Amino acid sequence: MKEKFKFLAVLLAAALVLMACPLEDDGDGNGGSNGINWDDESGGTLTVINNTSKDIVLFEGQTPSNSTILGGVKALDTRELNISDDVDNFEIGGYMILRGITKDEYEANKTNLSQAKIEYSAMATYGQGKKFRTEISPNWTGDFGYRVNNTGRIGMELRKDSPDGEKIGYLPRLAANYLLYANSQSQMVVFPLFVYYDRRNGQVTTLQAASVFEGVAIDPRSIVNSSAIQTYYFPSQDQWDRIKDSLTSPVAYITVTNNVANQGARFTIAASRNLVAQNGYGDADGVASGETLTFELKSTASGTPQNLVCTLYQGAIQVPVRVDGESTEPVIKNGYDYTVTLRGSGQEASGYTAVITESATVRDLSNEIDSL
Repeated sequence: MKEKFKFLAVLLAAALVLMACPLEDDGDGNGGSNGINWDDESGGTLTVINNTSKDIVLFEGQTPSNSTILGGVKALDTRELNISDDVDNFEIGGYMILRGITKDEYEANKTNLSQAKIEYSAMATYGQGKKFRTEISPNWTGDFGYRVNNTGRIGMELRKDSPDGEKIGYLPRLAANYLLYANSQSQMVVFPLFVYYDRRNGQVTTLQAASVFEGVAIDPRSIVNSSAIQTYYFPSQDQWDRIKDSLTSPVAYITVTNNVANQGARFTIAASRNLVAQNGYGDADGVASGETLTFELKSTASGTPQNLVCTLYQGAIQVPVRVDGESTEPVIKNGYDYTVTLRGSGQEASGYTAVITESATVRDLSNEIDSL
């Protein structure tokens, strides 16, 4: 009997030890062994805002795999990721393709992620000291879908309602039968824009060919009936060689440097419309003191006057953007690079200047495009 009680005591002690030892955590707070990190990372330069009700697992590259997991972003949460160890040229800079699937979808397909439903796609730039912010929208996740093909030789963004509308998704060059999602089957008009990243200077150039890239009416269909899902080509099949020479930029590129000490600024049109930078910053949070951001501004090839204003102190000070020595609105032309330097101090607008300078030539990517 004593031996029996001793045996039970040993079992009880072993159970208590096991209860005291935590399970290996996968970062989601539930224990497990997935190895997905859901916490902010020190030195993070990629900020992902998840506006959906789903936990999203992020991957780098066209096709998700367990070796390319960047981490996870909880539902309705914002997460900073340090991607410096996920690329081999972080100090030089470049771009990556981001893909996102729900945590449930990952769990169901982690042995064969090529079968997983990819509900988020985007292009993100990176580099030492460079930030990028992107949002996962509930509008482009759901149970309705359509297939798209990028027949061009440059990566392509799809945008809703207009060439400068909300970004729906990103397709790399020559992507075929890529399934995009929507939260309803309501028809929408989609505009495709080519996006070219120049590794030599870290510039992102947006291109379109107006004769081909008119808005395309797209009808999402229930993904339950895969045979009903429609397929769309951008541009139409076998048209790349015909349209590549007509590609032009639908925007001007304005690089703003805020040299005002200890005060953020917003880059606006008429002090009423805050502009968003190429890297996703510059709207509500503005251009920080000492920061440089590049904005895309829609204009025309011949140029139009633009009422550009830098605002400070929550709009209490408004500084008109002007060519040095001039008092009229600057004429902004598509395809050109501009620099704006904001300087000054004090509590009056007269104490500040925002000087704009135009580059000598339009951006010319013809050599690069011909080689693609």
